[in-house]
Amino acid sequence: MTSLLVALLSIAAVLLYFGWRIRAVFRTILRVRRAEGLGDKLDAAVRHFPNDIIEEAMLRAGSDKPVLQTLTRRTFRTAPGAIVVTIMVLVAYFYTGFVRPDLGGFDEAIPLQSPEVIIAVKLILLALMIYTLILNLTNTITIDGTELVTKGSLFQRQCYDLKKLAKISLRHHGTYVLRFSDGKTARILKYVTGHDEMMQAFEDTLAANQEGTCRNFPRLKRSVAG
Repeated sequence: MTSLLVALLSIAAVLLYFGWRIRAVFRTILRVRRAEGLGDKLDAAVRHFPNDIIEEAMLRAGSDKPVLQTLTRRTFRTAPGAIVVTIMVLVAYFYTGFVRPDLGGFDEAIPLQSPEVIIAVKLILLALMIYTLILNLTNTITIDGTELVTKGSLFQRQCYDLKKLAKISLRHHGTYVLRFSDGKTARILKYVTGHDEMMQAFEDTLAANQEGTCRNFPRLKRSVAG
C-alpha cells in the first residue's frame, strides 16, 4: 500500500512539473505574440529563462551607493558589482580559452573547424568582453534638470529631453529602455550606483508628463474639433 502511494505521488509530481513547464512555454509564446517590435519579442522570449539569483545579487552590489551630485546635476555610474562580475567573466574566459583550453571545452564546442577559425572566434569573443568592460567602466548617466545625458554603444554623448519621456520598460538582460514622444529611445544599464534615486526621478518625470498630457487632452481635442 505504501509503495503504491509513493508511486502515485511520484507520478503526480512528474505530471505537475511537466504541466508547469508546458504552461510556462505557452505563456512565453503569448508574451512574444503580444510584444511589439523585434527587440520586445526577443526580450519576451528570453524571459522564459529566469535570471540567476546569485548573479543578480552580485551585479546589483554597490547600487545603493550615493550618486555624485553637483548643484542640479546627478551622475550615476556602473555599480561596482557589475564591474567585478565583468572582470571575473573576462579572466575566467581568458584562462580557459587561452591559458588552459583543455578545461574550457571550447574547441569541442566548434567541431570540424580549423585551429585558425577557432582562434579567430576566441579573439572576437575576447574583444567583445573587453569592450563590455570598457563600456561599463566609462558608463555615466547624468540627469541635469530636465536633460538626460548618456553614453551610446560607440561612447558618444547622447542627450534626451525628460519632458518628452513617455514609457519605461526593463529588459530581461538588465537594461532600462526609455522611450520619448519625439521618437528617441535611450537604453540605460540597470546596475548603477544610486539606482533607486535614478528610477524615482524617471518615474516622477513620467508621472508628471502623463498628468500634463491628460490635463491638456480636452483642450487639444476641442481645438482639433473646432
